[in-house]
Amino acid sequence: MLFLQLSLALMFISFGLVGIINYNSDLANFGRSVNKLFGQSNDIIPILFAVLELVAGVLLLASIFSGVSGRFLSIALLIIFVFWIVFIVMNYFMAGFGEPDFLKWLEKLSPQLVALSALWMVTRKRA
Repeated sequence: MLFLQLSLALMFISFGLVGIINYNSDLANFGRSVNKLFGQSNDIIPILFAVLELVAGVLLLASIFSGVSGRFLSIALLIIFVFWIVFIVMNYFMAGFGEPDFLKWLEKLSPQLVALSALWMVTRKRA
C-alpha cells in the first residue's frame, strides 16, 4: 500500500503542477467547459482543480513520512475522490462520450479510472 500511496502522491503532484503551468491541459479544458456550462468566462476552476490536486499529492506524500492526522487526511481524500469523479463524468461522459472513436476514448478514460481506484483504496485504508 505504501508504493500505491507514493505513486498516487507523485501523480497528483505532477497533475497539479501541469494544471497550474500548462493552460491547455485536460484540467484547464475541463474548467473552461464547466465555466461555459454556467455561463461564466473566468478561468478559476482549472486553477482550483490544479491546486486541489497539488495539495492532495503533498498530503499523501507527507502522510507517508510524517504524522498527518488520519481523520483530516481521510476527509481530504474523500473530497478529492468526489472531485475526481466529477472530473471524469464531466470530461469523459458529458463532453463527448466515445469520441473521437470508442477505443481512443477508452484509452484516455482507463488511466483516470485506475487513479480513481487507487485513490479509493488509499482512502479506505485511512478510514
